[in-house]
Amino acid sequence: MAFSMRDVEAYRRDAKLGGKLLTPEDRIRIAKPYLPPPRTSIPVDANSRGKKPRFGVRARGFLKKQFHMLVFVLIHTFFSLYLKFRHGYHAIQNRFYSIFRYHHRDPSLIQSDVKRFRKLPKHLSVVLTLENDGRGGAGLERLINEAAEIAAWCASAGIPQLSIYEKTGILKGYMPETHRAISQKLVGYFPQPPSLSLGAPHLPAVESSRPGPVNSGFLSHLSLQLLSAEDGRDSIVDLTKTLADMAQRSKLSSPDISTDLLDNELSVSVMGEPDLLILFGPHVELSGYPPWQIRLTEIFHVQDNSDVEYHVFHRALASFAGAQMQGIMAGFLRPPVVRSGAAALNKALFSKKLDLAAATIQDPRLIAKYRKALSESRELLRQERISPIVSHPEDVKTGGASGRKCLLLAPTVNPQVPGTWGPVLKEAVEKKDLDVIPYELELGYDHWSHVDIMTSILPEDLHDDIPAGFNMAGHVAHLNLRERYLPYKKIIAQVLLDKNPQIRTVINKVDTVGSESEFRTFQYEVLAGPDDMDVSVSESGCTFEFNYAKVYWNSKLEHEHARLVDMFQPGEVVCDVMAGIGPFAVPAGKKGVIVWANDMNPESHFYLKKAIEKNKVTPFVRPFCDDGRFFIHKAADSVLAASQAGENIVIPPPRPKRKNGATPPTPEPKRIPIPPTISHFVMNLPATAIEFLGHYRGIYAGHEDLFAPHTEAKLPMVHVHCFSFKADDDTPIVDICERITKYLGFEVKHGDPEREGEVAIHDVRNVSPSKRMFCASFRIPREVAFAARS
Repeated sequence: MAFSMRDVEAYRRDAKLGGKLLTPEDRIRIAKPYLPPPRTSIPVDANSRGKKPRFGVRARGFLKKQFHMLVFVLIHTFFSLYLKFRHGYHAIQNRFYSIFRYHHRDPSLIQSDVKRFRKLPKHLSVVLTLENDGRGGAGLERLINEAAEIAAWCASAGIPQLSIYEKTGILKGYMPETHRAISQKLVGYFPQPPSLSLGAPHLPAVESSRPGPVNSGFLSHLSLQLLSAEDGRDSIVDLTKTLADMAQRSKLSSPDISTDLLDNELSVSVMGEPDLLILFGPHVELSGYPPWQIRLTEIFHVQDNSDVEYHVFHRALASFAGAQMQGIMAGFLRPPVVRSGAAALNKALFSKKLDLAAATIQDPRLIAKYRKALSESRELLRQERISPIVSHPEDVKTGGASGRKCLLLAPTVNPQVPGTWGPVLKEAVEKKDLDVIPYELELGYDHWSHVDIMTSILPEDLHDDIPAGFNMAGHVAHLNLRERYLPYKKIIAQVLLDKNPQIRTVINKVDTVGSESEFRTFQYEVLAGPDDMDVSVSESGCTFEFNYAKVYWNSKLEHEHARLVDMFQPGEVVCDVMAGIGPFAVPAGKKGVIVWANDMNPESHFYLKKAIEKNKVTPFVRPFCDDGRFFIHKAADSVLAASQAGENIVIPPPRPKRKNGATPPTPEPKRIPIPPTISHFVMNLPATAIEFLGHYRGIYAGHEDLFAPHTEAKLPMVHVHCFSFKADDDTPIVDICERITKYLGFEVKHGDPEREGEVAIHDVRNVSPSKRMFCASFRIPREVAFAARS
């Protein structure tokens, strides 16, 4: 029942007067008609009050409670005894296994153990758990030791790829330490251990080479990947955002988005699907393992076991070798072997005919019913990229259009042998709803994935590192093929083009970046598609249009661009000494940062101006085309001069909307004064940028009053990118500090960049097996900034 307007008004007037209009009795009287009726109580006989229930009633209640307690105790006792017996049995069983199946740290024994298995996984994955959330460090140490032990077992068994999942991802923060521990463990197993690469999604890999020739008959290289919970859902969300953005920009259409595309992208960004997943726990607990990667993975665990022991590893391999369905499906859906060498790609050779059974449906209205029933009973063909609903074979042969449909059945179903039919199929045939017939399914080139095609074409000794990763710049895929894959470069490029609809041109670098040009451009060859290098790239909400052959662009630096831009604050002045086409400058300008952007390459300068205009950051970003050495002083002087002249960044106001036919007055534009000093210098020329540091000497000579303690302004922070060699210890950091000291003319050490003479060094990415890229950040020392100019 709704309140009447009279009552509502009375309450409102009372509220305005601070509750002085109505008395409590008045409020109760007004609210009473709108309250639910009071609950009626069960009448109680006055004579029965205070009397206790009769003895018989109390006895029955007591016996009932005792009976329930007895049943509970019996059930609890039964399950307790069962669990104790089961735990004891499994403990004894596992103890015997651990005694009779112990490796003695001898790779030959492990190799002998697995030699009798008819197949081994190419890619093994394990789930490990961090004990006590890593408190005290003991849990982390044990986790690293377990990872090292499993890696040694895999190397001994000949399993080339291992992925280790740990929910929190703590191992990713200790990759050098983990790599070192695994390397030491391998040295303890092998006189000449295999080379090792340790990686993680979206993080640079840590690699090591073999000190000498590997022992004959053992694995030459072990690839190890670290995973965590964030690599599952987050990776799929990021891929979804990317595909949605490409679709909005008409770079991708809806038909192009398929499970094949998702497979390829997730395999590159996270990892491929493992053949076997081992759980070293008492229950099947995946703890957030990336779901896309284990759709067809064999999962193994030992009941009531909680330890990482070799016998679990051995039993898992034995179980995998004996899994019949896995072997059937693997052979059944393996593409034809096409060893055509470096010849042109012949797509017709990838046609494969599969002899299956199909259930013909008499009534089309029953398709959905039997598709669901046969799928639940596992009698239906369940395979990615193959629809279980197909046209009747007679329609396929004659080109008829009768509309009859069939359901493809699992490869274990033989149309001529009813004994292979499941209960659902048998019942449907008896009811004459279905008939079982032979069906020949033909799969062509378009069905197979990129990895399928490359596995068929390339020799087996090249299968361990099939080229799948590449740089993307708009529609151009940029490969950097190793020498052993060069004979197959045309085929690799054509398959890449066919299986990735967003790619139109595939190129391969034929020299080192900058070896023939001071502007970091490179010589290339077109492997597939037109020689069209005019591309459009989106990064950090900005669009860049440029000719990929004339300027430098690296899609792998997107995270580094965003990392530095996040440090810049609106209203600050940033000087980008080697700006390129503006991957730092333009996003910073969008953020409201004032940028002096310079690049010596006239082509880069041209496309930088184009990006500034296209992204509407003209008020904030000023382009220059000078030698970076001289631009450092020029930028500091021109910023100070602009500030002293009272220059402002003028932002035009939004156009006012007309209201009631009248145009409101135009608001004043927003004006942001240019500060007198530069807050950050960016120097992204890793090959030689450190050599430019001497030009900071005297940058603010005679202007000590612009900085603390006279003002709140700090001396500029310099972010200089550089290369150094790859090592597990702090040798690269020492090397970078020594080079900065040499060219800056001021001794620096690794530490807090806010302290004078200390440098923060950020590991940016892996460049080659022996080289990494770093970014060193430090504030210009007072002795350098205020020195006399020469």
